[in-house]
Amino acid sequence: MKQLVLRNSLYERIYRYLGIVCLVMVIVIIITGDKEAWAFWIQIVALLLLGLGFMTLNFGTMVNRLTIDKGVLTISWYTKPLRITIPIHEIDEILADENSVRIVMKTGITHRLPTGMLEFEEKRAVRKFLKETTGF
Repeated sequence: MKQLVLRNSLYERIYRYLGIVCLVMVIVIIITGDKEAWAFWIQIVALLLLGLGFMTLNFGTMVNRLTIDKGVLTISWYTKPLRITIPIHEIDEILADENSVRIVMKTGITHRLPTGMLEFEEKRAVRKFLKETTGF
């Protein structure tokens, strides 16, 4: 099994900052709020969950991951809500430019992985990993 894991450092900083802001808001609400009102507790719970979601980078979905295991390419990308599973023998070609990597299947389906927000070395690592593991 080969795996490539990438983190978008800009998004990571933004999400962590928003998480800190949410947790500071929880502290402010606790200090200034009316603890006997039901809306107080709803705000506390909602902001705690939101802050934890931001601090954990949306519960791990902000991490880009390419995995090859037993002839199957599994893509977990921050713009895709679900994992994409592609058998390697069904890949027709892999195209890359400045903003995206496109995986074209023999059936005509195209899977696009946006790489515009990644650093140059990370873009190169994605292309190199796909070239080494798939042969395209």
